[in-house]
Amino acid sequence: MIKTILKIAVVLALLGAVLWGVHARVFEPAVLRDFILSFGVAAPLVYAALYTLAVFIPYGTTVLSVAAGLAFGVVFGAILTFAITLVASLLPMSVARRLGRGWVEHKIGGTRVERYADLINRNAFVVFFYLRLIPSIPYEIQNYIAGISRIRYRQFLLASFLGNGPIIFILTFLGDGLTDPGSVEFWLAAGILVVALSAPPVISYILRRRGKPSVLARIVGS
Repeated sequence: MIKTILKIAVVLALLGAVLWGVHARVFEPAVLRDFILSFGVAAPLVYAALYTLAVFIPYGTTVLSVAAGLAFGVVFGAILTFAITLVASLLPMSVARRLGRGWVEHKIGGTRVERYADLINRNAFVVFFYLRLIPSIPYEIQNYIAGISRIRYRQFLLASFLGNGPIIFILTFLGDGLTDPGSVEFWLAAGILVVALSAPPVISYILRRRGKPSVLARIVGS
């Protein structure tokens, strides 16, 4: 009963945060930039706090990563975001593991979904490294999936450490380019982002064309 109440409370809290954010326009990178920089020398700490909250909201960290490039520049923004995300991503993972894994395993037992869950569990590090490196699923959703899977925390941290860098750099690079939307830097960052987002179906197609689908093609391919 207590777990059910906690689950409902978490869902309502997330929904409320999203609705408030839309109303307050906090999901606009320029608005976030101005808010973060208004704290002066404490701006990085404020950004860290916002990012920690955003890991629970789909696409929240994407917007904040762009805002980091806009506020701090591509180098410091990327380094700061990379450091924060390694720790912050463990929060939704832990919540999902404590409140949701047992329920999910009970519901999918004996179903077709269980086969895919087994594939993830047997190849957990490879799957989450791929997901971090090439974002075919929103970053925040990946954290919840990790929580209901059987990946170990140290494996998840290593997969994140090795895979997070490119997409974080691309997003902060894009944010830095927003200071001049007509610049070569902006269009270069936008082009790289499009390529990165297009990669999952292309990779899945190549893997399938080579013969028997690999675990990556089965689980994260389109």
